[in-house]
Amino acid sequence: MVKIGDIELCDFPLLLAPMEDVSDPPFRALCKEHGADLVYTEFISSEGLIRDAAKS
Repeated sequence: MVKIGDIELCDFPLLLAPMEDVSDPPFRALCKEHGADLVYTEFISSEGLIRDAAKS
């Protein structure tokens, strides 16, 4: 059993890597529907959040 914090996954989980400008919410939902055990969003620029940049 693989454990990440409080999340328990099977022995060989299928994880979706964060891919900039690819892994949007519909794509992640589709991956989850087709068997991905864990999906998560792409990285966010902390600098963009601080400066309220629209692209971030």
